[in-house]
Amino acid sequence: MTAFPPTPRPARWGTLALLGFLLPSPLVAQPTATPPWLDALSITVQLDSTTVARGSLRLRQIRTASDLELVANGTLVRKGLRVTAELRTDSLFGLRKYTAESRDSAGVLLDRVQVTSAGGRIILERVTPRRRLRREFPARRDLMILDSATVVPFVLLAGVTPRVGSLTFLDVRSGTVTAAQAAPGIATDLKVAEAIVSATPVTVTGLALPLTWWRDTRGRLLLVVWGARSRVLRDDPPA
Repeated sequence: MTAFPPTPRPARWGTLALLGFLLPSPLVAQPTATPPWLDALSITVQLDSTTVARGSLRLRQIRTASDLELVANGTLVRKGLRVTAELRTDSLFGLRKYTAESRDSAGVLLDRVQVTSAGGRIILERVTPRRRLRREFPARRDLMILDSATVVPFVLLAGVTPRVGSLTFLDVRSGTVTAAQAAPGIATDLKVAEAIVSATPVTVTGLALPLTWWRDTRGRLLLVVWGARSRVLRDDPPA
């Protein structure tokens, strides 16, 4: 299966998810004050300013028996391909489970990825018609997921208050792990649809391609740019 959107190995992203390590954001409010839905947005994915996919993303919180759980899910659709994904973390962004599926226009499963955290280990499983991959890694609070087929993890990532520090990236498509650095930039005005929103960039260095995303003051995702060619645009301003 061709990864979407295309990026060089080994640090192809697509998608990313932060599994804790940074300070909690105002996005994660007290259970009595925060509605179940934390964000909902439509997105456009571009390659060299050409639209290659459209989709929708959602972020909500649910109460489990012991705490709150953050759930991000979404769908991307391009010609002949539909990708769905869901990421579940605890209230401090610690990984519980990540799944992503890619299906063709006939609904045939082309690729399935699952990442789980259990017993102090991160377990990665990827299944395609021609290959089955299973790898295990020590659990880490600074671990982030890179997925070149979905941008769902960015919704949670944007909700975390950033600070300068090292991060570890797990590329779920290749099964590789890469160390990198993340640093917030200076807030600026960003045009989202027809609205002007105050946005703070967070830049990651150390990957094969530079990566930056922008978040608003409440930690909602506004824009993602990686390399010189690819970007994810929010189609509607945060409400």
